[in-house]
Amino acid sequence: MTSTITIRPPKASDKQAWLGHWQGYITFYESSVADDITEATWERLLEGKPNLFGFVACDENGAVIGFVHCVTHLGTWETGKDCYLEDLFVDPAVRGQGAGRKLIEAVIEKARNEGWRKVYWKTSKNNVTARTLYDRFTAVSDWVSYEIEI
Repeated sequence: MTSTITIRPPKASDKQAWLGHWQGYITFYESSVADDITEATWERLLEGKPNLFGFVACDENGAVIGFVHCVTHLGTWETGKDCYLEDLFVDPAVRGQGAGRKLIEAVIEKARNEGWRKVYWKTSKNNVTARTLYDRFTAVSDWVSYEIEI
């Protein structure tokens, strides 16, 4: 495990590296995202609003090797915020060295510092690599996810 991985908020100078990893993430899920949506996502990440934040993972040379994006929202059962960890990606060349774990830990730490109720996420049931990491944090919930594309 590499101890020289650092986690920090994204900076404007990270854009090209982030774009490369964003494309890798989108490709992994066999999907596409319009350029204007990608640009809007990047700008919102830099601004930290509305209710969107992220972190990047950097190697010992400061190169961006991964990212996490989260959306916060209010719920109806309590007054505190919830944090949905929407996107997590680490360069396949450096997976297994601790970047994914450190990204999730940074989100959990932010949630604790901000007094949020919970952090939650989902992944494909077939994403065995990610699930191996996620299972170290918490058990799979009993909830079933339904999605309607509009």
